[in-house]
Amino acid sequence: MLTNAANVLCHLLRKVINPTIMTEEDLLKNANWDDVKNLALRQGVHAIIFDVVSKLPPELRPDRESLIRNWIGYVIAIEKYHKKHADAISDLSLFYEKNGIKMMLLKGWGLSLNYPQPNHRPSGDIDIWLYGKQKFADKILSVEMDIRPIKSSHHTIFQYKGVEVENHITFIETDCHKADGSEEILLDYAREPAIEVGGEKGNTILLPSANLNAFFLLRHSSAHFATENITLRHLLDWAFFVNKYHTDIDWEKLYVHALDKNMHIFLDCLNAICVDVLGFDSSCFPIHRRYPLLQKRIFLDILYPEFKEIAPSMRSNFVKYCYVKTKRQFANKWKYGITYKESFWSILLRFAWNRIRTPYSFGDIIKNKR
Repeated sequence: MLTNAANVLCHLLRKVINPTIMTEEDLLKNANWDDVKNLALRQGVHAIIFDVVSKLPPELRPDRESLIRNWIGYVIAIEKYHKKHADAISDLSLFYEKNGIKMMLLKGWGLSLNYPQPNHRPSGDIDIWLYGKQKFADKILSVEMDIRPIKSSHHTIFQYKGVEVENHITFIETDCHKADGSEEILLDYAREPAIEVGGEKGNTILLPSANLNAFFLLRHSSAHFATENITLRHLLDWAFFVNKYHTDIDWEKLYVHALDKNMHIFLDCLNAICVDVLGFDSSCFPIHRRYPLLQKRIFLDILYPEFKEIAPSMRSNFVKYCYVKTKRQFANKWKYGITYKESFWSILLRFAWNRIRTPYSFGDIIKNKR
């Protein structure tokens, strides 16, 4: 059963998606806005619901002091960071273009363009794919900018103007899933023409094609869901992307790939949550089969993860890090059953070896801050 804060948050998100729906006054009158704020922050949707919250009648919204202290300042910070990302993305795109390298932007800022208010989607790092020229690009970056990327599992990492950048060697972490075959599918989709959008400095930014993004987001979100958890922001990334590009996605082909990789149930549940809980148009979100109990469990795990223990960093306490991570994997075993076709034990062993083999920390990365 959802808490009052969760019900309020879901109602506000439905109004973001469809502003014309009726306001549930009785629900909002009984809202504990501190609980709603804290849940929204954990779920990465605090700024996303702000426009709805700020437009509620005075008797239904947080008081003026709370709006200023707990909402407006945070929203302004999100907007500034979004602009910072946009500037960095344009700079990097122009830099690589000058050196004969195409840059495709993954996730992040590109997905924010599908939102009603793009600069209210929180920004994390910048993920890029350079069409197979990752090594050459890192060398040029080192020579021309004195930035030395650090090698991680499936990307190199560097800091550019205060923003962390992940330069993908592969789209996904293939070392942990050698038998999965998803990377080959992504590379095949990457041959499709990229979507072109305008950058912050008048240049062109390349985004994944609708088919590439659909499979990539499905694989990426399912991987996060299995190994840790996902938030409402991950769900909204998928939802707003599908809402905008549903006619460009080859759903039949996507479902065939999802079935082959054992993600089809997860895909059906994601789409069902988008329709049943968030109120998106069902015609945009194909659902082959419904799994009501599993759908409910997935959504509750998004809001309130079943496994709550947080692992320390590898550097601060390696033994406890391994212990908590292993506990999490076993607690999440049910998730692997709807996201991967590989043996749980083989995934667990490869994941452990990969983390030991290629550890990195923000402390290492910050040394290369530019």
